[in-house]
Amino acid sequence: MKLLITSDVHGDQEMLVEVIKRHQGIDYHLNAGDMCMDMNRLERYHIVSVKGNNDFGSDLPYFRLLELNGLKVLLTHGHLEHVKFGMERLKLKAKMMKAEVCIFGHTHQRYMMVDDGILFINPGSLGDYHRSYAIYEDGQVTFLEVNHD
Repeated sequence: MKLLITSDVHGDQEMLVEVIKRHQGIDYHLNAGDMCMDMNRLERYHIVSVKGNNDFGSDLPYFRLLELNGLKVLLTHGHLEHVKFGMERLKLKAKMMKAEVCIFGHTHQRYMMVDDGILFINPGSLGDYHRSYAIYEDGQVTFLEVNHD
């Protein structure tokens, strides 16, 4: 199974579409919030997303527990778990929900760690200078950046 993982797009729809076009062969596109744009305009891309702290007026849920090809994935932005101040709340939530993979954003920092058998992934941010995202494929995570002009 191949996942495109994005977060913190912050309204840069052009950048998001560029990344989507690069990765046509994915099974799912998961976004960890702070899209800061009308998701209805992106409906054709089938993005599974959650609400971030800057997604004002969005009716998306703050987190989702997904079962993707038998893999339990917790998708959240991370602001409610205070990930900028540590991972303890997020680790506890993922453990309580029996997630195997936990995808989050908010910090704009790429991050990957296995803790207590749970894989934690933060793809970084598409909407800042680094323009980073991640690909998860069969248990392997690759971080990528969009080239700067």
